[in-house]
Amino acid sequence: MDLKQAWNQAIISRTSRRSYKNKRISALKVAQIKQLIDMFNMESGLKIQFIDNGHEFLTGYKASYGMFSGTPAVIALVGNSQSEESKRLAGYYGEFLVLECVSLDLGTCWISGTFDKESCRKHIALDQEDELICIIAAGIVRENKSLKERIISQVGKSKQTFNELLKEASDTPPLWVKLGIEAARFAPSAVNGKPIGYRYQDGQISVFIAKENHGNQEIDLGISMAHFQLGALQGLQRGNWIKDSQSYRFQCEF
Repeated sequence: MDLKQAWNQAIISRTSRRSYKNKRISALKVAQIKQLIDMFNMESGLKIQFIDNGHEFLTGYKASYGMFSGTPAVIALVGNSQSEESKRLAGYYGEFLVLECVSLDLGTCWISGTFDKESCRKHIALDQEDELICIIAAGIVRENKSLKERIISQVGKSKQTFNELLKEASDTPPLWVKLGIEAARFAPSAVNGKPIGYRYQDGQISVFIAKENHGNQEIDLGISMAHFQLGALQGLQRGNWIKDSQSYRFQCEF
């Protein structure tokens, strides 16, 4: 996968949006998103699906953190329920889709546990072994947040400091690692749980789940990994994540 420079810019400007206009995304932008979805499905084994009108999924305020209005599209992140990697992959590839949407001037929001999964099943293709992991809302928004959005956003406003995210370091990391950690600071997490940590030891950087987060920690892990990879590229370091026993290690390409 070729990482886009526009995604780095989107990391800074991305913010969760819950109030959408009653207006469909243009056909050109939908085609760009669907093209990326097709590529990600081929690469990951996920079954990500795009639904033009997600209004039926978003039935207003629920449980803890979901308050939505308008008619956004929905990106349904579907994976194999028997795979230990499905949730992490959903977070990883889903966040690249979020950043693509943001680069197309669309508002987005990760949604987990605030939607009617059974209702969603009526509108997407699910095989017997498939699991609907979570949803991304994407749509046209006003430039400024509504009062409702501003109130909700206060819950997840604070970000981890660099040292809070880099939990262990045997020595001073190089610039590309610092840029990766800085990008990961902007990674969203469910209810702002911040369950992810990084470790720099013997010239290697790895990422791990530091604590539980309402069952969403694997999704949060994938999102953070995507951000780190984009940040590292700003330091001219390409690479991929390799699974170790209890973490994922960033394997440099050069």
